[in-house]
Amino acid sequence: MSEQLRKKAVLDANINRVAEGLRVAEDWARFYLRDPGITHDLRKVRHGLWDTVKESYPDIIKGRDTGEDILAGTEEGERKKGTDIPRASLNRVKEGLRVLEEFGKLVSASAGSKFKKMRFIMYDIEKKFYG
Repeated sequence: MSEQLRKKAVLDANINRVAEGLRVAEDWARFYLRDPGITHDLRKVRHGLWDTVKESYPDIIKGRDTGEDILAGTEEGERKKGTDIPRASLNRVKEGLRVLEEFGKLVSASAGSKFKKMRFIMYDIEKKFYG
């Protein structure tokens, strides 16, 4: 796999990680917390993610090769109680945004900066979840 495809694979995996984590957290806020403010905030971040991806990485999917992903078959962690779900999802989002920030700079400094802003917004949203 070329260096360019490796970068795209990292970005693609983390874009999906962040989007999926945001959707799970958004649904938790919407249906469990029934909090329109947090739900709206998460939705705004999710839409911002996709706007940034479309603008900076229009062909990102070309790096996807799930058949070669050495962790594709890895088991997920256990959830002992319902509140483990949003906590795991929020952590996944923050971690994924950090990876996008770092690797994103290799392709687009502007996108890296946008991912950093999203990460700090997530810190504030997380505080609303548990604050």
